[in-house]
Amino acid sequence: MNILIIDDSKDFRALVRSYLSKQLKVARLVDYEVENLGKPGPDFKWSDYDVLLLDYNLGGGENGFTWLKEFSSATGFPPTIILTAEGDEYIAVKAIKLGAADYLNKVDMSPRRLVEAIIEATEYTPQKKAELEKDKVQAEGLVHELHNKNQKASRQPEIGSAYKFVREIGQGAMSKVYLAERESDQLSLVLKILEIDASTSEVSVCRFMQEAELVSKLSSPFVVRIYDYGLTNEYCFIAMEFFSRGDLKQRMELRLSSDLAINYMTHIAYGLDAIHRIGVVHRDLKPANIMFRGDDSLALADFGISKKLDSPSELTTLGQILGTPHYISPEQGEGRAIDPRSDIYSAGVLLYELLTREKPYTASTPAALIYQHVYSPVPVLPGKLAGYQEIINTTMAKHPAERYQTAAELIRALEAVA
Repeated sequence: MNILIIDDSKDFRALVRSYLSKQLKVARLVDYEVENLGKPGPDFKWSDYDVLLLDYNLGGGENGFTWLKEFSSATGFPPTIILTAEGDEYIAVKAIKLGAADYLNKVDMSPRRLVEAIIEATEYTPQKKAELEKDKVQAEGLVHELHNKNQKASRQPEIGSAYKFVREIGQGAMSKVYLAERESDQLSLVLKILEIDASTSEVSVCRFMQEAELVSKLSSPFVVRIYDYGLTNEYCFIAMEFFSRGDLKQRMELRLSSDLAINYMTHIAYGLDAIHRIGVVHRDLKPANIMFRGDDSLALADFGISKKLDSPSELTTLGQILGTPHYISPEQGEGRAIDPRSDIYSAGVLLYELLTREKPYTASTPAALIYQHVYSPVPVLPGKLAGYQEIINTTMAKHPAERYQTAAELIRALEAVA
């Protein structure tokens, strides 16, 4: 697989080469030294490459978007991934509208994310599959996922004329996620859509709609903005804000300073305080549900299993366990009644991981993980992080009464050590 990178930073090109040498050994990276060569000529052989990594800001006043528009009609022009150090929703959406296969922010880029983007951008053929399967470093799941994507017929959901679909950007167990544009004002946003058919249960529909209903009227910079939601004969949909800079899970692949970890957790706590004040418990606080906007501000997202405390109805049965085992509170793990202090515990687990880059408890099965949350001692931070131990002790206390009782208390504790 031949990959061409056009970027004005020699250091960044070297970083990409290092990432690919570890993750995708069948790849051959070719540097185009734009700082010396300038713009490619009309006879440039684009067809020699399977993927193009193209920088948005090429230096010297050159713009990657201009090049993409100029050269994309050339014979054999390869699938293109736009690279940028600027976290801006406009850049992400513009890249996709111009036909780019993907958009990667350099700040958040990791070896795995880079390889996933390259594989998804490459047209799936038996020959390409054979090449990838030779590379033992590359996860087989990526190839299998790509194969499934190409086998499925794409059908744009019909939810009315209010939104213009740009492309599919994700898929969960039951719903699909699309990048879209609101026709009334060209606002770029995300549409999360659940198809309703004979196999869709009433509980699934109610839980999907509940995600929007719980926070749609909440105005907080630390919680995802819900613009609209509704039902058609065939679909449920939620229109929410688009996050161009990915999630906290991606950020945690980098080495975060303790100051940045505390800053992130403080903002997460502000989000928890906002939802707790309206009687909502998140119930699934984890890195993948903390999203970053183009200005690098973060927000809580994914309220699919959240609970309204004063709601007379519950979409789960007594004793049923919801949540992610690595971040689940003891009472949640045992299927007992919960309140906002359950989210406080999950925040403590997340803070420990932000500080140490390790999860406080690990086990081979979900049941074993839950057992540790219930019975194992609160984890001890390394000596250099001892100044944060009291916060870990209080957030991760086994009994809710021994934790911070509100997110506001957690915020005060975090700001005291910042």
